[in-house]
Amino acid sequence: MPQDLNSILQTSSQRQPIPSGEGASTGSGHASAILKRYKDAYRVARVTNGFGVAIKVIGVIGAGLLVLMGGALASRGPRDPLSILGMFGVTFGVFAGILFFVIGVMVSAQGQILKASLDGAVNSSPFLTNEHRARIMSLPEA
Repeated sequence: MPQDLNSILQTSSQRQPIPSGEGASTGSGHASAILKRYKDAYRVARVTNGFGVAIKVIGVIGAGLLVLMGGALASRGPRDPLSILGMFGVTFGVFAGILFFVIGVMVSAQGQILKASLDGAVNSSPFLTNEHRARIMSLPEA
């Protein structure tokens, strides 16, 4: 049994990794499939990040409107029953704004994490040339 393991280790150590750029010509089927896959994955990451930004913006605008309307009602005077409703509106607006902002940050972070993960995968792929990597990651070619 140990000899089988040794022979496996020797044959696996004799294999040469594919150098970066070999076998990744522009017309290659592998490269075009990989380019499409990464393009779609980066699109998902950008959309996820965009959703996070939209959640933050909507939350801040909605909270601002609630605080303004609640402030207008609260300023009616201490004897007016609507002023109590206004105070609740201000409080609810602040908490809702904070909640939406935090959720938006978390969604944006997921998009950024996906982008970073994709950058690492693209950078270490043996099937891509540096030109492919630059194009996939939307970097200027040198």
